[in-house]
Amino acid sequence: HPYTIGLLNAVPRPELRDTFLRAIPGSVCDLLKPPAGCKFHPRCFKAQEICAQERPRLQAQADRHETACFFPGEV
Repeated sequence: HPYTIGLLNAVPRPELRDTFLRAIPGSVCDLLKPPAGCKFHPRCFKAQEICAQERPRLQAQADRHETACFFPGEV
């Protein structure tokens, strides 16, 4: 999932001590008033117009995981 990649890229790694962490722009959404569509679209680097309009369905992936994303294979 693109948002998960963003989270993993924001984790400090000791071997990269002299590099800057990649930040995820924006703020976490209000859980009492989440955005329409995909809840992650305001902060997702792969978000498109459909992400703001429709909620993606949960889909099985080949590796026995599931993802709710319109673009899971494009990362």
